[in-house]
Amino acid sequence: MARHLILATTLLFAALIAACGAERLPSSALPASSTPTSGAQLAAATLVSARSAERELLAVAPPAQVTPTPANEKVRIWWPDELYPPEGDPAREVLEDQFDSFAQTYTTVELEVRRKRTTGLGGILPTLRTASPVAPGALPDLTLMRRADMITAANEGLIVPLDDWVPEDVAGNNLLPGVRSLGEINGVLYGVPYTLNVTHSAYRPAAFSALPASFADVLNAGTPYLFPAGTTPVSCTVLLQYRAAGGRLVDESGAATLDREPLLEVLTYYAEGTVAGIFTPALVGYTRYDDYWNQFVTGDSNLVGVDTVTFLRRRSSVPSALPVSIPTPDGTPITALDGWMWVVTTHNPEHRQRANVALAWMMRIGGQSLFTEAFGVLPTQTRALRLWDDRGYTDFAQDLLTTAVLIPESQRNSSAALSLQEAIIAVLEGEAPDEAAESVLARFG
Repeated sequence: MARHLILATTLLFAALIAACGAERLPSSALPASSTPTSGAQLAAATLVSARSAERELLAVAPPAQVTPTPANEKVRIWWPDELYPPEGDPAREVLEDQFDSFAQTYTTVELEVRRKRTTGLGGILPTLRTASPVAPGALPDLTLMRRADMITAANEGLIVPLDDWVPEDVAGNNLLPGVRSLGEINGVLYGVPYTLNVTHSAYRPAAFSALPASFADVLNAGTPYLFPAGTTPVSCTVLLQYRAAGGRLVDESGAATLDREPLLEVLTYYAEGTVAGIFTPALVGYTRYDDYWNQFVTGDSNLVGVDTVTFLRRRSSVPSALPVSIPTPDGTPITALDGWMWVVTTHNPEHRQRANVALAWMMRIGGQSLFTEAFGVLPTQTRALRLWDDRGYTDFAQDLLTTAVLIPESQRNSSAALSLQEAIIAVLEGEAPDEAAESVLARFG
């Protein structure tokens, strides 16, 4: 019954279509034969006519509008190789988990992270220089730089100031005391400090009756003290000791200078230590902390100069080692502050907004704490440091950071700094401290 109903309906519909179609045809197009047409023939003819009409309609109909899927917005980051953990390092998994969780949280923003060398061909700063005028679209939105490179990049107009758009909770109250200055140039914020590295010493407590904090403590202990005395333009250890003694590198007018009494105090310490066998000319051959670490491992020395990275990554080879500030005239702690800063290269407001989202993500307290402790560098935020499991180094670092000094690059590379280095080398090679002092002081009138 149903099949008969469907067939009847179909024939009726075909007949109506045919009738309507016949009314639109001109009389000349009507067939000459007046022979009646059967129902089946009429249905077949109508079906052909309907298909022809459909083809005609498709021919003149506009194409269907397909809404394209919008492409994800992109944030491009250049990440320095020195700060990217190697394969198999637990810190690598921690870091890449942060990248993955960003992608899961911000599904419409693609985080493109490219590893880049720090210096030389293909390095971050050289590439910014060459690509900026010819291929600005290839530049990152965010990258990480050390302070010296940040200053150069700012002076060359390769990065933008951040004061007007970086949230206060990213570059303000959460930072450790004094750390914000690491990202500032003449009071203007150009970099958000991300990781820190400070200079200090490491020692074996069993070899010392007192903490080796002062010049006298080191001289009384008599154990060799190794540090990178050959660093140019001046050894960081020597420069900090000269500063701790009250020495200047520039005078009130900004001219290069050295102060006699602080200089003599430092040179006399090294002269006495050289006579006692604590220091030798071999120190001038050391330019990296790694150069002599094995001598600390074997016990040939019980006191060595280190930085955060060296100490945290290598101390497992000397389990009893403890951190201490570098020796100073009266034992007052002092350190130099350095680290990696987030900088922004894009001038595009929309790109800046996306960069801000990525920056805030990488500066989350928990994420920064996990990555820095796993990698062996200090975080820049107080709460991130407090989350570390290593309470011993956390307490030491927090105290030491309050003594940190930021020596301008112009002073570190000045003629005064070069002369200080020359005087130290002369004393290590046996020259009397007063003679070495007079030789360099004569240059500054």
